[in-house]
Amino acid sequence: MKTSGKVNAVILAGDRRASIKVRDDNKGFIELRRRPLFIHVLQALKEAELVGDIVVVGPKERVLAALEQHGIDGVRVVEQRASMIENFKAGYVSALGLGDEVEFWSLKGTQYEQVPVLVAPCDIPLLVPEEVDEFVRRSNMHDYDYSIGVSSEQVLSHYYPSEGNPGIRMIYFHVRECLMRHNNLHIGKPLTFSHLDYIEKMYEWRYQTRFLNIVHVLFSALAHGWRFAKGLRIFIMMQLSLFYDRHGHPRLATVVRSGAGFNRLAEGIGNAIGARVQIVYTHFGGAVLDADNEKDLATIEARYDEWMEYQHNLFS
Repeated sequence: MKTSGKVNAVILAGDRRASIKVRDDNKGFIELRRRPLFIHVLQALKEAELVGDIVVVGPKERVLAALEQHGIDGVRVVEQRASMIENFKAGYVSALGLGDEVEFWSLKGTQYEQVPVLVAPCDIPLLVPEEVDEFVRRSNMHDYDYSIGVSSEQVLSHYYPSEGNPGIRMIYFHVRECLMRHNNLHIGKPLTFSHLDYIEKMYEWRYQTRFLNIVHVLFSALAHGWRFAKGLRIFIMMQLSLFYDRHGHPRLATVVRSGAGFNRLAEGIGNAIGARVQIVYTHFGGAVLDADNEKDLATIEARYDEWMEYQHNLFS
C-alpha cells in the first residue's frame, strides 16, 4: 500500500433519514455482551494499528453516556444531522480537527482536500482490528480517491448456517471474478468527489432485491446521461445474474456475470460519483455481517463467541 501513516475514522451512528431501526431502537445502541454495538466497532478501531483519531456521529448525549459508562475517552462526538451524508460531512470536518462551525465544502481546494478518512457503520460488532488494518493497508489513497471494502463468497461461506446452527447468507454482487459483498468499510477523500450526493442515494436504495429500489437506480442512471452509462451496463448484468441465480439457473447466472468485470464495476462507480475508485478485498468477513434486521442480529448473538474466535485464529 502506498498510503502512509494512520488514517482518522468516523463511525456513523445516526438514526434519522434512511436509517433502519432494529428492535425499535437505534441499532448502534442495542447491547451485545452488555456493550452497545457501536462500542464494539469503536473498540476494534481503537485497537487497529493504522487508525488515528476517531469521531462518532449520532445522538450526542446518548453516545457520551455510553462512552462514560464503558470507560472510553479520547473520542470526539458530533451531534447527528438530518441524513447520512450530512452526518458524514460533519464527522469528516471533526476528524480533521476542525470545529462544528466549519462548513464541509468551504474546505474544497484547501490542504484538506487530499486527506482521507475511514468510515464505518455502527452495527458491525464482529469487526476485528486486523480486518481494519488489512483494509487500510490495501487502500491506495495516492492513486485513488475512494476505496470500497468487499469480501468474497468463499470468505463469507464460513458464516452460513451449518450443522443445525443459525447462520447468515448474504445477497452478493455478481461479477466475473467472483461473488462478493461490500464489507461496510470505506476510505475516501470526499472533497475530491464531484458527486458526493449520489452516495446517499445509493445508500437509500441499497436493498437491490426490492423492485422499487432497482427502478430508482435505473431511472437515476438514465436521468444523468453519459456519466452513468458504463455503470448502468454493469448494474443490469449484475441484477440479471442475481435474478437467474436466485431462481435456480446458476449456469445462466455465470454466463451473464462474465460481462461484469471487477475493474469495470469500479470504473462505473467512479463515473457515478466523479472519483477514482478502488475495490479492496479483506479476508476476515466480520465487517460484512451487519445487524441490519432482527434475524441477523439474533444469529450474531447466538454465534458471536464462535465467530470471533474463528477470526482471531485467522491471524494467530
